[in-house]
Amino acid sequence: MIQQIINQNIWWQDKSLISHDPKIKELNTRKFQWRPSVLDEFDLKQSAIYTLRGPRQVGKTTALKILISELLQKKTISKEQIMYYSCDNIDSHKELIELLETYLDHLKKLNLHRGRLYIFLDEITSITGWQKGIKYLADLGRLSNAGVVLTGSNASDLRKGIERLPGRRGRIAAPDKIMLPLGFAEYVRLTNPELFKRISERFTKKIDIFNPDNSAFQTLLSLQPHLKELTILFDQFLITGGFITAINAYFSENEIGYAVYELYQQWLRGDISKAGRNERTARHIINELIKISASAFGWETIAKKIGVATHKTVSEYIENMEDAFVLKTLYQVDINTGMPRIKKLKKVYFLDSFIFWSLWGWVDNWLAYGDNVSKELIQSDLKARLVEQVIADELFCRYDRIDWLNSNVFFWKNSGEIDFIIKKEKHLLPVEVKHRRNAGFSDFKIMKKLGFKKGILISMDRLDMEDNFVIMPPELFLIAAN
Repeated sequence: MIQQIINQNIWWQDKSLISHDPKIKELNTRKFQWRPSVLDEFDLKQSAIYTLRGPRQVGKTTALKILISELLQKKTISKEQIMYYSCDNIDSHKELIELLETYLDHLKKLNLHRGRLYIFLDEITSITGWQKGIKYLADLGRLSNAGVVLTGSNASDLRKGIERLPGRRGRIAAPDKIMLPLGFAEYVRLTNPELFKRISERFTKKIDIFNPDNSAFQTLLSLQPHLKELTILFDQFLITGGFITAINAYFSENEIGYAVYELYQQWLRGDISKAGRNERTARHIINELIKISASAFGWETIAKKIGVATHKTVSEYIENMEDAFVLKTLYQVDINTGMPRIKKLKKVYFLDSFIFWSLWGWVDNWLAYGDNVSKELIQSDLKARLVEQVIADELFCRYDRIDWLNSNVFFWKNSGEIDFIIKKEKHLLPVEVKHRRNAGFSDFKIMKKLGFKKGILISMDRLDMEDNFVIMPPELFLIAAN
């Protein structure tokens, strides 16, 4: 087994060989090279066990290789103290234990076992009962001097709470990290760093977009000269989403090729199969979700349309897709208590525009993605729904990434509707999306009727403020919210 480990750690021969790692080689050839900000949240000097989860193809493996490359540059770390292993070929937690014990015994022979270790186990959630293996080694003290990062593309064990390994994670406050596609602000920084620099210079101090004062509004006004450039990038962002592979393909080849979409679809189909679900039923459900995206509905509505036995079946399929970071369910909130109303109508948002287009092409059998995407984006109603999805994704990233399963983003619906209600500490903050040219202060009517003293309205192109109610285009909201 030691040879299998050596094969995946070519830098053990020489530190410089990290440049020959397939992921690092691919990264170095890309037009845009993205270092995810989540990497800054890992303190590998601590003895800790982290998890890193996120959608398929979002770049988790490349992120690990970036961390490894950075560690190899430190003279105080021996190359063998850094171990990476892709767990796709491990079937059981017993094999996982054998793998790690083989590595630790190898270090003992090299007299390196007393030093700080850095262990990266990729796609560990593909191993049934992986928590048992980690728990066993942690209880023996075998990981007491190690910074461990475990990745996975499924949140099902987070949902079950099994992997929490109480008392064995180290003294870290938030060991479970979520890696999501780039948000719009990151997108601007990556694709047009000069523009991002000019915008950043306008923020002489950090502003709280949800507590706007005159100074904050003046900052927003100062961004207006950049709005045209931002709008061009935003329209591109609606096509590429925040998946780095799609972004590089679009800017290098002026289109996202069929193979890029197909790769994501293949992963999803594999996840559907692993979950024991029927692919045809999944396609029918996704098709309905695309049609009613951004609208409130009940599980039974979809069940009737696609002819499945019960709404419970629909609920289970959607939960599986949530676990795979394909989409996220938005629940209604009780304005008086701030608690979710689980049994009421819900909304569902895909977690990225690339996911949205990829799945639409899958269920409708698209061959020419570029033509279809361009045709659909001309439709004002579809574009408005997509803008609302992007706002939802930004709010999920901002308010739910630390505790993904206990959402702080909701919506309200009764005689009227408010698209998003954010729960921030003990306060509720309303956000409404009206992606049209005539959006105005009259659209705050429901917020004011419910007693809100401040709120945000996302318009198509208007920037204005009255009392504590702000109207702004999506581009400025997404930039200022970071």
